[in-house]
Amino acid sequence: MPATTPIRSVRDQIVIRLRGELLSGQHNPGSPMREEGLAERFGVSRMPIRSALQQLVHEGLLVAKRNCGVTVATPPDALVNGLLTPLRVQIETYALRLGLPRMTADNFDGLQSVIEEMALACRRKDDATVIDTDFAFHQFLLTAAGLNDIVPVWKGVTARMRDFHIGRNRNHPDYGLIPFVHETLLDVFRAGDVEAAVRDLASHIENGEFNKKAIQAWNARR
Repeated sequence: MPATTPIRSVRDQIVIRLRGELLSGQHNPGSPMREEGLAERFGVSRMPIRSALQQLVHEGLLVAKRNCGVTVATPPDALVNGLLTPLRVQIETYALRLGLPRMTADNFDGLQSVIEEMALACRRKDDATVIDTDFAFHQFLLTAAGLNDIVPVWKGVTARMRDFHIGRNRNHPDYGLIPFVHETLLDVFRAGDVEAAVRDLASHIENGEFNKKAIQAWNARR
């Protein structure tokens, strides 16, 4: 007899749907997940919604606090460093290896414009725009390589890292360091050595030796 597809309960269907949305970054960390709104959205009573939210709290995707309701969890450092950062490295270095040989002067000027916008945001200490322009710089690598179909996957990864990077940016005593690091990385791209560019991009994403050297150069010029 042919295998039959197991019938999932309404609660399980909601869990699957919300889990997918959370993992793909469709809900910002800290945003509320209200039973009333979800019940209306899914056309069900609040009981399966409450059970679904409890399951996602158990999985660590949501956080329940007394008198505060349920909110979207911020990814822990272990998730960022152990899973999300390696995914970014794999996607972006693949894009750079593919796209750098075909990048034009206009492409480099486009990246330069993103850095200039980033610098303006850093002068205002506008955390939201700083991280938006940071991610725009990196997304540019995917589009330059013609990997537009991969961009939604990449956005799902970076959306889960947004608060993590905002917190790390706030630890910089001088926000001017942030565009400087990206300017230094752009100089590596302009040089055209693909292997060196891939190596330094990976180190930058991992907050490794490339960033340490850029920080030393920044401090030396101040």
